Amino acid sequence: MEHEFLPPRTTGALLQGGLLLLFAGAGAFFFYSAVQEPSGVNFLLAMLIALVLFVPLPLLGYRLMALLNGVYLLNREGLAIRWGLRREDIPLDAIEWIRPASQVGFRLPLPWLRWPGAILGRRMVAELGHVEFISSDARQMLLVATPDRVFAISPENAKGFMAAFQRVNELGSLMPLHAQSVYPRVFIGRVWEDPIGRWLIIGGFGVGLLLLIGVAIAVPGLGEIAWVEPGTTAPGERLILLPVLNGIIWLINLGVGMLLYRQGDDQRLAAFLLWGTSALTGVLLLISSLAIIF
Repeated sequence: MEHEFLPPRTTGALLQGGLLLLFAGAGAFFFYSAVQEPSGVNFLLAMLIALVLFVPLPLLGYRLMALLNGVYLLNREGLAIRWGLRREDIPLDAIEWIRPASQVGFRLPLPWLRWPGAILGRRMVAELGHVEFISSDARQMLLVATPDRVFAISPENAKGFMAAFQRVNELGSLMPLHAQSVYPRVFIGRVWEDPIGRWLIIGGFGVGLLLLIGVAIAVPGLGEIAWVEPGTTAPGERLILLPVLNGIIWLINLGVGMLLYRQGDDQRLAAFLLWGTSALTGVLLLISSLAIIF
């Protein structure tokens, strides 16, 4: 029998979702302001602010997705942790002990880059050794000790988790889980080993780089350029919007494609289509920029 335990999600989802909407909305506002701004200096300032606001979006989006899909699965075979692209399978006989973090007798240092809903990372603790945090709430944290490290997790029903572990531990394991650690970088390596995915991603990035280089070379020598509606003009600096827009599309398609690729089967085809769309979008924007320049 498998017991499924979810991490506390409400606070983390509200915080990360709210920040995601705030940064995305503010970034979109300044991006729109840059499009409408007639002055070259004001355009560059608004664009810079927009880019700074867009920078945290991939991290916030990934950590929100990981929280909403995070789960701790406990059965007679062992403990399986699923958190975004992070996967950890711990055989039952490899678990030395489990106890609440509040009962270890000292203040447990937490990862540096953390917030409610995303307490993730590693710390070296003198009393415990290497501690890996895969948790969303420090107040309900449990420590799971294995021979090589300690995992800090946070099932919402901590008492139920402890009771379930006691039961499965008394019953013993018939077919222990195969110990496995999968990190995001390992998954990215798998995508890179797929020749179709690798060349589609490289192609999209390469076209975007050509677009950026071409625009960067052309902008200093441009005066007024044709813009949006027929007969209207704008400062040459606005051409920078094209590589910025292409970069945003490439990053979004890359992230969503990674999540689809992980599902396997037909979802991999959807990932390839997204990555191919990024390359096609770059080509179309490159052609558009050349048409404006020349």
